[in-house]
Amino acid sequence: WLSPRVAAAQVGGARMHIGAGFVLDFGGEFDLERPERLNPYVNNNLDATFGLRGHLDYQLHKYISVGGLVRMSWWEPDYSLAIDRSFLLDLGPRLIGHYDWRDFRFYGGISPGLTISAIGDDGIGVDNPAAGFTLSLTIAGMEWWFARRVGLFVELGWVGHWFEHDVDGFNGDAEIDLSQGMFELGFVFGVWAVTALMLSPKRA
Repeated sequence: WLSPRVAAAQVGGARMHIGAGFVLDFGGEFDLERPERLNPYVNNNLDATFGLRGHLDYQLHKYISVGGLVRMSWWEPDYSLAIDRSFLLDLGPRLIGHYDWRDFRFYGGISPGLTISAIGDDGIGVDNPAAGFTLSLTIAGMEWWFARRVGLFVELGWVGHWFEHDVDGFNGDAEIDLSQGMFELGFVFGVWAVTALMLSPKRA
């Protein structure tokens, strides 16, 4: 129905892609280490994690793009008397390798970065916020350009978070590790037309 020329096949398309979408992390584990407790290690499953994300990719090479990723998510252990649904803000660079065919881009990538954590404290005295490290791996990603400047993206992969919080009542930090499968879906926009407009000479 949509020819490559009309639907903006990636060949000859925009070098810069800006995306925004929804996050659904699934499965995975929650690990908590508390050095001064009789039972210092806690391991639990995680409920589904919901969130939002945005990204920017700039094509440096036929098969390589670099950019950045920002991600907000709300996670919660499957069972915990101390932690309610909690917030994470991720910021980091993004590197993807891709292959373009007609109206589609297939890709995989990696995004290491900074995470800012705010624990939903249910009376245990956690000090917020805290900073840590995040790593997300896009194992299978796809963009479908159904119009000249607009497309859809979907990504499957894995995301991990590692951070520490001070806790009132004992010395040392509570170390938290999160690991989940990753599903993300949203819209992607090509900005080549804007760039061309800015660089083109003004007409009389």
